[in-house]
Order: sequence, then C-alpha cells, then structure tokens
Amino acid sequence: MRLTFLQDEDDDDDMDLFGDETEEDKKAAAEREAAKPAKKKESGKSSVLMDIKPWDDETDMKKLEEAVRSVQMEGLTWGASKLMPVGYGIKKLQIMLTIIDDLVSVDTLIEEVLCEAPINEYVQSCDIVAFNKI
Repeated sequence: MRLTFLQDEDDDDDMDLFGDETEEDKKAAAEREAAKPAKKKESGKSSVLMDIKPWDDETDMKKLEEAVRSVQMEGLTWGASKLMPVGYGIKKLQIMLTIIDDLVSVDTLIEEVLCEAPINEYVQSCDIVAFNKI
C-alpha cells in the first residue's frame, strides 16, 4: 500500500526554519523585552552566629560585648548574645547578627573592625559558627 500526501505549492514558503532573523522579528523581540516589567534586584540577607573569644579569664566580658555592639555599619544589625563556657573559667561571647550581603562583608567586619584597635583590647579572635542566607 502506498500513501500519497497532497501539498499546496504555497505551503513551502510560509516558514523558513533555517533562515535569518528578519527586521520584523528583531523589532518584535525588542518590543517584548521593553514591555517586561523591570525586576528590582533585592539584596540578600544573611544570619550569622559568631563566637568572640577574649584574651583571658580576666577580660571584662561586659565591656567586650559593649565594644562589639558599638560597631555600627549600614546593613548590620546585632541580635541576641550569651556567654558560653570555654574552660578554665574562660567564657566566650556568642552573638547573632544579621547583615545585608551587598553592604557588609563578614570577613571585613572581623579582620578590619573587631580584631583592630580599640576593640582588640578585649577580643582575641572571632569565629563564624553558622552562616545562613535568609
């Protein structure tokens, strides 16, 4: 059995699958792009849990916390804190902070602010315990 398909002569010219993009196509694509609502890029937020260790057991932990909380930067919000025992009577400050990712770098905060004078009078080192995107 043989199947025969009927075609119109005009059907071949309707669609050019491998042809170049025409000026009309380019114009239509530009109009579609312009009609899309502009998406506002939102800056991400992160929640950081940080351990801040004092120099020794004689370090005034209340002053250490005051010194840490005195750091003010755009996009930085200090949260809850508590003192955690390390050993031999030494305690560390565990503190929560929220940052806006585009405005605050945690590495910069630690290296250039918390571990520099005058705060380094109280702070020996800082460690990031948890870093979560919000």
